[in-house]
Amino acid sequence: MKKVLIITYYWPPAGGSGVQRWLKFAKYLPEYDWQPIIYTPENPYFEVQDEALLNDISAEAEVWKTPILEPYALKDKLFGKGSESQSAGVITNKKSLKNKVLNWVRGNVFIPDPKAYWVKPSIKFLMYKIKKEKIDHIVTTGPPHSMHLIGLGLKKAIPTLKWVADFRDPWSELDLLDEFHLSKSSRKKHQKLEREVLETADVTLTVSETWVEDLKRLGGGRVELITNGYDAADFELKPKKNDKFIIGHYGLLNHLRNPKNLWKTLNDLCSENSEFDNKLEIHLSGNIDIEVLTEISDFPKLKEKIKNLGYLSHAEVLKQYNEASLLLLLLFNSKSGVGNYPGKIFEYFAAQKPILAFVPEESDTKKLIEKTNTGMCFSYAEINLKNDILRLFKKEENFSLENIEDFTREKLSHDLANLLNTLS
Repeated sequence: MKKVLIITYYWPPAGGSGVQRWLKFAKYLPEYDWQPIIYTPENPYFEVQDEALLNDISAEAEVWKTPILEPYALKDKLFGKGSESQSAGVITNKKSLKNKVLNWVRGNVFIPDPKAYWVKPSIKFLMYKIKKEKIDHIVTTGPPHSMHLIGLGLKKAIPTLKWVADFRDPWSELDLLDEFHLSKSSRKKHQKLEREVLETADVTLTVSETWVEDLKRLGGGRVELITNGYDAADFELKPKKNDKFIIGHYGLLNHLRNPKNLWKTLNDLCSENSEFDNKLEIHLSGNIDIEVLTEISDFPKLKEKIKNLGYLSHAEVLKQYNEASLLLLLLFNSKSGVGNYPGKIFEYFAAQKPILAFVPEESDTKKLIEKTNTGMCFSYAEINLKNDILRLFKKEENFSLENIEDFTREKLSHDLANLLNTLS
């Protein structure tokens, strides 16, 4: 069996979306004659953990760990963890001066991210291990994009290595960087590092058609597409019918993807339609910005209909998909959102429930939902939502699931194995 070293910050017991892609690749790669060796921090800083994901680690996988210096852990000791939600290290409570300062430090001191202190010790450790274990192929996956700097250092030291740099999100063009109030020199440093990674990697891998073209424009040579997907083994339950009309969202909900017009529409429909009012429930879980939660609760008809489920394990989230009537999908209303296939969209497909999506007009996600006939898409500016929501409530829309088998984790792992084989 051929060996591939996968350098990733996110690994079980880490929870959340960042862990799923390479956990599942590692699960299925051995079926295609590739043994995954995982390199990950010994003491990572995770906002959420999901111990159950440990069960998904392949018996064929080997895991290497070394300590990491975590500035966010130090921040919590100094200032307290607080109740602010974070995304990519962005603290989203804008009203706090402290948080604004911390965001500035995050963007201008820690480049490309707070995991940068792990780069040099990791290169030193892995150079020895790679030679000892006779490893020819490595994968780095970001964010955090410091993982790519580890790959860059290894490639410079061992030019014969075959290196795949996997971009799950953009780097220098990520809209969230604006939250860090970057100086001109800091932004240029991000761009310089990104270009060096793109020009040096043997293959750049990413998750959407738009981002393929973006990465080519930014300097990528060979840029390939392998989307995220769903693990069919996770979806053995048949869709459950529910007397309630449950609109569910499970994951990050912050000010950058808050469908304000949807909340107003739901409140108005409850006032106008007693049946709708009696059946509506809004289920939320995961990292929810307190300001967004307060804003929804300010609508008098919605306050009692919100069920804040807190953090749920991945297995629990899958059960919630099964309970829901309508699955809410929210992308950043920005350039980054245009090329973003969020990981949960493929799980939504597998759950066989209609999708209500708020996405940029020309986004890859909108095109995919239309292609697969799995739901409705709206812009965040859309105000005429009532009729469409009522049709979904009355089940007057007929959604079929077309070509979703292309997105199984097993099939995508086969595609990855074939890509690695081309580098052998």
